[in-house]
Amino acid sequence: MNTKLGWTVIGRSRITENDSSSTLMSLLVNDVNISDLWRLDTLNINDPAENQSRKELEEAAKEHFERSVKRDNEGRYIVSLPWIHDHPPLPDGRKIAERRLNSCIKALERAEKLVDYDDVFQDWQKEGIIEEVDPMQEIKQGQHFLPHHPVFKENSTTKV
Repeated sequence: MNTKLGWTVIGRSRITENDSSSTLMSLLVNDVNISDLWRLDTLNINDPAENQSRKELEEAAKEHFERSVKRDNEGRYIVSLPWIHDHPPLPDGRKIAERRLNSCIKALERAEKLVDYDDVFQDWQKEGIIEEVDPMQEIKQGQHFLPHHPVFKENSTTKV
């Protein structure tokens, strides 16, 4: 019988009166290499020598911080993010960010909060937190656009 969980065999089994219950379960997987069945990492058993310990990772993060921490001319600290070596580059996310922005603008217009939200964006731009992007500007390697959504707290002194 084909169920939502896959093919299932159903039928009577011969049990004695002394047995309170009997269960039989069988799983057939067609798309697995036979060697995967005895690989330890399939069972989430890993060789400790292959994995860095938590202490080693913390030490590497601390060293990265000490090498990359700088202070700008306004006294703010700047630290580069610790990246995983040989990790494939992230997608730029520009199209997703643009779609999110357009849907946010429409929602803010409907809620009559677009002016309030624009004021916050203007302040962020003056403070250097965000910057305007030229739509014709070529996207550089490693550049990433973050999608944004508005948050309103009516009970707060800063509502937006």
